Amino acid sequence: MGNDGAVNRPPRQHRLDQWHVSALSSGGGDASTVDQLLAVERSWRLHQLRALLDIVGPGHDTGPLPPVRTAWELLIEAERHAPAEVGDLLLHPQAGVWAGYTLRRLRGTTSSAAPLWVDLGYLHGLAAAAALRAGLDFRITVPVRDGFVVLPTLGAVPVPGAGQWSHTEVRGSGGDGVVDTPSGGVRVGGDGWQAMPSVHVRADGQTLAIRLDCLDPYRDLRAPTPPRTLSEPELEHWRGLLAHAWELLVENCPGLAAPMTRGLFSVVPQPPAERFRTMSASAGDAFGSMIMSEPRDATELAVTMVHEFQHIKLGALLHLAPLHSGEPAQRLYAPWRDDPRPLGGLLQGVYAFAGITEFWRTVRHRATGSAGVLAHFEFARWRSQVGTVLPLVARLPELTPVGERLVAGLTATAGRWQSDSVPEQPLAAAHDAVADHRARWRLYHLRPPAEVVTAYAESWIAGADRPDLPAAASLVADPAARGLDARAVLELWRLTDAAGFAGLQADPATVGAFVTGAEPADLAAAAGDHDAARRGYLAELTTGSDRPGAWAGLGLILAPPRPAAEIRPEEAGGIPASAARALQTRPELVRAVHRAVRDAGGDADPLRLAAWIGSA
Repeated sequence: MGNDGAVNRPPRQHRLDQWHVSALSSGGGDASTVDQLLAVERSWRLHQLRALLDIVGPGHDTGPLPPVRTAWELLIEAERHAPAEVGDLLLHPQAGVWAGYTLRRLRGTTSSAAPLWVDLGYLHGLAAAAALRAGLDFRITVPVRDGFVVLPTLGAVPVPGAGQWSHTEVRGSGGDGVVDTPSGGVRVGGDGWQAMPSVHVRADGQTLAIRLDCLDPYRDLRAPTPPRTLSEPELEHWRGLLAHAWELLVENCPGLAAPMTRGLFSVVPQPPAERFRTMSASAGDAFGSMIMSEPRDATELAVTMVHEFQHIKLGALLHLAPLHSGEPAQRLYAPWRDDPRPLGGLLQGVYAFAGITEFWRTVRHRATGSAGVLAHFEFARWRSQVGTVLPLVARLPELTPVGERLVAGLTATAGRWQSDSVPEQPLAAAHDAVADHRARWRLYHLRPPAEVVTAYAESWIAGADRPDLPAAASLVADPAARGLDARAVLELWRLTDAAGFAGLQADPATVGAFVTGAEPADLAAAAGDHDAARRGYLAELTTGSDRPGAWAGLGLILAPPRPAAEIRPEEAGGIPASAARALQTRPELVRAVHRAVRDAGGDADPLRLAAWIGSA
């Protein structure tokens, strides 16, 4: 930071080499690519700090803390003595989350119950951590938040009786630090100190060194969160999972693993989520950090790491250039989400899932048994989903030249997957999971024109021919949409855990408690008992239920194992084939007309009505 800090120097212009741009556009990039992105992130972080300092002038109220300038000067002094240490500290992902969050508070675009000085005081904690790293003699007052003093990257001290917001003093001398508490000073690294857990794992010469961040208040990427101390068994469990996941990545996907050695700094552990539905997130302000629920096994952790590191790379690229200049008129279908997505979110998603597809494409050649079946299923599933999204996105005029280059690069990558063969069983299961998600999404979020629904219903009740009317649906996002990937979760359970799946079958009425969005008929369909599934779906639909999963599931069990567009009317007795075609290609129209006929007191037989609508 020099005499006044690097933040006061003229802005540096960054340009990625063309090779790195091409590599990132195809979904890849090596360790040297990440090094270039790190240079971008250093400048971005300094710009965040400069913006914050410009808003917080000398007269700004910092409550019981010294002025922000005091903390900044201590940070500058630490940088003079230990520039590399302070440079690494400023790249701490949670420091980026803090800077972005506090800037939003200062600009009035977000609010908090905490006094503003508590958020501003994170800079004081950063300065104290930097001074300790640099071995300075210092003392500075820092905030106590939710009963803890946190020194970023180093650890935390609980302060009994401090209340939700308070303050105390940190002192340092020659690299040794002490935090004042009502019961006496706590030495940094001594009794009463909670160190930031870390993990160092090595495989085939590649080392992953990260923090398991359970302490930093800005670790959850959105709003400040109290520390959550991990027990020793929890820490050992995470360390073991990370060691095995890293071995899996390095052995199977060294090209995906190598960049993480340079750009992955922290994992934020969360409690387990629903099985086969790992929850994870990353953010542009938090380069190098990923938050994730506790995975079921090392493979699940490895694929989550690939997923989030794709987001991390793309977030850094977005700090250099936008991918799109506006939003389409309607939000878009994302096969990995329950909700319609903006274009930016869809681009992030397709980039992440391109990485996931590459992961499974490689792993499936080495995995055996149920692990091999899982890998084939996931490869086929995401190959199809990514292949669905890319042509649609490529046609959007809102893409910038950089966005167009990204989509073209991903399209070329996806093109190399198409000739890869997949065994019949996981391929069929993947096809069903893809079709089910798409139909459920349409049923939740698309609405056909009211006048078309009325015309169809009146013609059906009158026994007339089906109207030849355009039925283009409009998007009306349904916030109640949940568990649209229920079929995929059931398929994963069936393919990888026969005993567990049998347990679900033993008490099918409880399946919804284990798989959000699933009902007994869905379980029967996944098990291959199409007669039971058909009876279950029809029972739902003839007794007043409009459950999207019932309509989508009925369409799946009626269809031959290939896309509905290829189904000929004469197949499977004629009626089921045409019904399947309607339920897979326009399920929202079938559902809406069925509801209108039922409400009018007409014959609302779901199968016959769907066959009539799909007869063209």
